Amino acid sequence: MIVKILLPVLLVSLTAACSAERNTEALPDFEQLVLNNYITPFKNAETEKWLQVFAEDAIGMHNTLPAFVGKEAIAQFGAMVGQNLNIEQMDVTIEEVKVNGSWALTRGSFVSKFVPKNLQDSSAIKPANGKFILLWEQQQNGEWKVILDMGNSNEGPPPPS
Repeated sequence: MIVKILLPVLLVSLTAACSAERNTEALPDFEQLVLNNYITPFKNAETEKWLQVFAEDAIGMHNTLPAFVGKEAIAQFGAMVGQNLNIEQMDVTIEEVKVNGSWALTRGSFVSKFVPKNLQDSSAIKPANGKFILLWEQQQNGEWKVILDMGNSNEGPPPPS
């Protein structure tokens, strides 16, 4: 008799405990975050808006460049790009989103064409194909911010034969 009474109580208690451990907040649409909060402002040289996606201690690591450590260094990189280059193309495909607790990873590919602003004819510049990873961390206030921005081109020397 006691088992018949305690078993349902135990099951209800376990179910409630498991539900309480889960983050019941809806996850953001990471694809839209990447496109609307990263790609669009970066492409349009809206550096201040673009910087809002980054955590204060974020790190940027890109092709042939030193690491940009901290939001201020990332801001300098963004300003340099906006001042010197026109982004004629920046198409992104999100290939994977993985979430684990307060961490999320977005992985994808891109096709981009960056052209010096002083160049009259950009037809000789071919778009670059590459891949990227954005590592996100949920902040104390619930917002998701990029803590690692890493990408590089697929072009390079051919693999050894």
